[in-house]
Order: sequence, then structure tokens, then C-alpha cells
Amino acid sequence: MIIFIYGTTAEAIKLAPIARRLDARGIPYQQWITQQHTVALRTAMVELGLPAPDEVIADGWRGKPLKSPWQMLGWTMDVAWWTVTHVMKKRKSVPAHSVVLVHGDTVTTVLGTMIGRLMGLPVGHVEAGLRSGDWRNPFPEELDRRIVGRLARFHYAPSEEAMSNLHGRRNVVFTNGNTVVDAVRDSAGTLQDAGDRYGLVLLHRFEFISNSSLVEETLRTIQEVSPLPMRIIVDAYSRDAVTAGVRDWGLTKFTVEPKQDHATFVNTLRAASFVITDSGGVQEESSVFGIPTLIHRRATERSEGLGSSAILSEWDMATVRRFLEGWADLRAPERDESASPSDIIVADLVSRGFGARNDGSAS
Repeated sequence: MIIFIYGTTAEAIKLAPIARRLDARGIPYQQWITQQHTVALRTAMVELGLPAPDEVIADGWRGKPLKSPWQMLGWTMDVAWWTVTHVMKKRKSVPAHSVVLVHGDTVTTVLGTMIGRLMGLPVGHVEAGLRSGDWRNPFPEELDRRIVGRLARFHYAPSEEAMSNLHGRRNVVFTNGNTVVDAVRDSAGTLQDAGDRYGLVLLHRFEFISNSSLVEETLRTIQEVSPLPMRIIVDAYSRDAVTAGVRDWGLTKFTVEPKQDHATFVNTLRAASFVITDSGGVQEESSVFGIPTLIHRRATERSEGLGSSAILSEWDMATVRRFLEGWADLRAPERDESASPSDIIVADLVSRGFGARNDGSAS
């Protein structure tokens, strides 16, 4: 049995390609969700074609998205309580030869790994080995990755650099990229004409949104320098700060839009002239299409696009200006890779004996 433990929409998007390939082989799996994201995650699961969760470990902060450290603490206590009250029962009911899969660098990644270990099951870490080199940036994600890197048994590393970061550990598997590549490929159809050209902005990380002076300086710089109108997509975490800023600062180049389902977003992304984002996932997705991308963070643990279609701002407004003035020179060809990271992961799981079909036969 393969057990996915996840809690955010980004994790759902990147684990869904693995689930689809398990479905195609008739290999059973379960989904245990922490709902670190709440309504957005449940909506994304339906949009991605994922079945209903088998276990709901927690439900955000009283059913709402987590927006503060105190709410995160309360949600963590809910996960801990579920673990205390359910782990022993689950140890008895889950097939002996099972594996827990976690993804990425969220708090759920750490908690899911701990749940797997407490159940006596091996844990596989998808998107393993990424490192920024600075435990403070991004925080707490860099610490999350390092913790899971020590606790997981199987490490699915998307790059040679990630492989190097895991040097000395056993069971490190090179996946030839991140599963987000498959997520994009699975969602990408024929590119539709989007009409007028535009830049796309996705800024939502806590360290950015919570810094009101940085938000204002960034949006004002884009307003001043961008040669194109900007579509800025917001989620439950960024909506209030961004919407109020665009209104209060009189930023006329921005159109604020709600978060889109993944298939719609992929089309919106492909049609964009350039992207400004603090999302590592969007950095990976835009690199697939060679879209000029400004990674608006102090540091990034990902290498996708860097040195070709993407640059890191380090929150330096001079870099933001240079990008907006010269983005057209960063356009790169779309990546055409035949190897599927999700296929590689599924094949490895099957080779380790975790791929029994629903009828009990080996995959």
C-alpha cells in the first residue's frame, strides 16, 4: 500500500501525476490529508481528478486557512492529537508492506514523515535534496527539508545538485526533474490565444506578504517600470494585502484575479510574456516553457531556469528594474524531455515491492 500524506494545493498538484500513474497500473493508494490548506486543497483535489481523502488528519484552523503563527500552532496540535489517537490503530490496519510518500518542504512534509516513522513504515520523500544553503532562507522550508532528509528512507531527487546534497545517504533515486514537469504536461493542451500581452505576478510567501514595506516597494516598482499590464493572481494568504495595496496605492497596471484551477493556470502561465513570482513551483513550471521569470526571493533552493530564463532578485529593486527592462532577452526554448519523473518514482516503488495491484498480483 502506498500512503500519500500531504496538506497543501502545491503538494496535491505535484503528487497527482504519481497517483494517476498508480491508477493506470491498478496499484492502490490512500490519501491522508492534513488540510494545511482547507477549501483550496479540497477544490484542487477534485480539479486534479483525485479521489476523496481516506483520512482527514486536521482541518486547518477551525476549517479556515492558516494565516498566523498561532493558527499554525493550533493546527499542529490537531495533527499531533490525531497522531496520538490514531497511530496504533493504523499500525494494525495498514498492510505490513506499505510506504508513506511525502512531498517537498512544508510543515506537513515533516509531520507526515513523523507519522510514517511512528507507524513503523518507511517514508519516501519526493523532491528530496533541495537546499538553499541558508537555514534562514526560506524559513522554515529549509529546516523542513533537512529534517525530512534525515528521517526518510527513500529520497527522490530531481536534479544532480539535489543528488549531491544527499551524498552518503542510501536509496537516493534520480528522477530527472520534478513531478511538476508531469503536472504541467498532463494539464497542458493546445495553447489558446490569450489576446493582449501581459506579465503575470504570483507573490504569496509569508516572508513577503508580511513585509508591508517590501510589498509596496515591489508593486510600485513594477507599476513604474513594466511595459505591459500585469495580471496578479492571489490566494487566501495574499488576497487582502495585495488587493488593498493595489487599491490604496493607485496601481493602475494591475488586475487582481483569484487563484485558478491548475489546468487554467497552466494556460495562463504559458501565454504570459514574463513572470514575477516567489513560488518555487511556479519557477519550475515557467522553466518548462522557457518563460522569462523573476524569482522574487532572497534565496532559492531550485536551479530550474537559473542561468537561462530566470534570475533571482534577492529582493533588490535594481534587479527588479533590470528584469522588467530586459525580460525579452531571457526567453528560452520549451523543454522537451521524454523521461517522466513520476514514471521513475512509480517504477522504483514497484521494484521495492510496494506495487501490488488491487487483485493482489504484482504490478
